[in-house]
Amino acid sequence: MCAAQCVDAGGAGRRARALAAASLAVALLHGAALARADEAALARADGVGWATAQAAELTRQAEARAAAGEADVALQRYLEAVRFDATYGPAYLGLGALYERAGDPREAERAYTVGLDHVSGFVEGHRARAALRSREGRREEAIADLEAAVTLRGDDGGLLQELAAAYVAAGALPAALGVARRLSAIAAQAGDRALAAAATTQARALSVLVGEADPVRAGGADRGPVRRALARYAAAPARGSAANRRREGR
Repeated sequence: MCAAQCVDAGGAGRRARALAAASLAVALLHGAALARADEAALARADGVGWATAQAAELTRQAEARAAAGEADVALQRYLEAVRFDATYGPAYLGLGALYERAGDPREAERAYTVGLDHVSGFVEGHRARAALRSREGRREEAIADLEAAVTLRGDDGGLLQELAAAYVAAGALPAALGVARRLSAIAAQAGDRALAAAATTQARALSVLVGEADPVRAGGADRGPVRRALARYAAAPARGSAANRRREGR
């Protein structure tokens, strides 16, 4: 009897997730249809502002419902928010977080990915998906998201710290060294002495670990192909993949 009930419960859960995913797709399609039908009206600033305001209010309601433990109601509010404005990033972040709390990382990642497809320059979407992928041990994919986020917002100290930590965890020490030096320079320019000191300390420690592969410590004009590559990454650590950096750092 218990086994049958468990099977029924599992099937109900799968049906609920499938229905939610289908609802998200329908919401996006419906929003696109409305945009085409009312293209002239939405071109006006007041029309766009109204749709975004509705999405913001529905997202606020969803957050409140989620905090109260009403996940089903929260889900519907997030979907309604996307229906009003398919480019409203906070709705996708809330939707993904809701799925994560429900123990469904696959649907959470899908929500973040759909958001990235619809929201231009969605830094927080990359950040949220990177955190999810990192928790699942998918380091390369997490690093790719953080690199994309840093490309969009290269002066964000928090993002640079996360990227440096991800490189260290993946064993990409030369890349982490480049990011630490970049963070130190940005923090010093911004007058953040504490962050600059922490980044400088991290850079010194990484330089010792990297050793002779560090182009700054090696000095001299004839650095060789490996040191020249590392010098490029130290100047622009957001370029290239982590795998390439590790190959060139060996």
